[in-house]
Amino acid sequence: MCGLTSVTLGTTNLQQTKHFMVDILGLNFDKHIDQGMRFGDADLSPGTRIHFIEVPGDELETSHIESIGLRTPSDLGLTEYQDILDNHGIAHTTFKELNGNQYFSFEDYNNHVISIYSDENNSGVGLGMPSIDSAVNPLHQVQGLGPVILKVNDVNTTSQILSHIFGLDLFAEYMPYEDANYYVQVFKIGTGGLGGEIHLCQANPTIQLPDYGVVDQVEFSTQDQAQFNEVISKLNQIELPYETLQKDDFESIRITENSGLSFIYTLQY
Repeated sequence: MCGLTSVTLGTTNLQQTKHFMVDILGLNFDKHIDQGMRFGDADLSPGTRIHFIEVPGDELETSHIESIGLRTPSDLGLTEYQDILDNHGIAHTTFKELNGNQYFSFEDYNNHVISIYSDENNSGVGLGMPSIDSAVNPLHQVQGLGPVILKVNDVNTTSQILSHIFGLDLFAEYMPYEDANYYVQVFKIGTGGLGGEIHLCQANPTIQLPDYGVVDQVEFSTQDQAQFNEVISKLNQIELPYETLQKDDFESIRITENSGLSFIYTLQY
């Protein structure tokens, strides 16, 4: 699937995060590096992956990721997950709506905000595959990434990178709450929908890069070789530094914007 591929965040306790993601939310997992784990659908498919990297300290420093979205197939899945969270004593919001799609939010042990969206009325990037070994009913398991809300120190610069370098479509803006003095920009990846959106807003206060370095990453993908080559050409033209990565038989490039958030652009053959 082309759209959001993966999101990477920090955690101060990898085993605690594994318990939350697997035993409570019902995701599959794989310990792919010594200090990290990745979670996703039954096949850990692109478009369903959340990576957590263990960082030193008792508390995370400010994250660029304001909220990470996950998707359940239907509105019934939202009720199922609220019941699960209630049974574990985890507070959550009531149902809200974004562009006709129901969702609610809660926090994990690291105070990351997670929003679960119903895919019932969604179009665009599809869902992954449920796992028969999950703690959650396969009919209702979260099986894909949803909108990821990012905060950065310079919205204009990051917006230019997403639209003019990576070619994402800036197609909407909204106020996050009544009387807000700023707008959130919405970028579409690929076919869009809940599984193909990045939401971008201004950080306040300014984000300082932590001592342990860059952790937060957002990965998105294309199947178009010409488009991938064009991105590399644009980066070379403006002399914007980037890394070339080879992973899971895919070719990727990674850039880090000035507040310390990395974007990975992957060519899926």
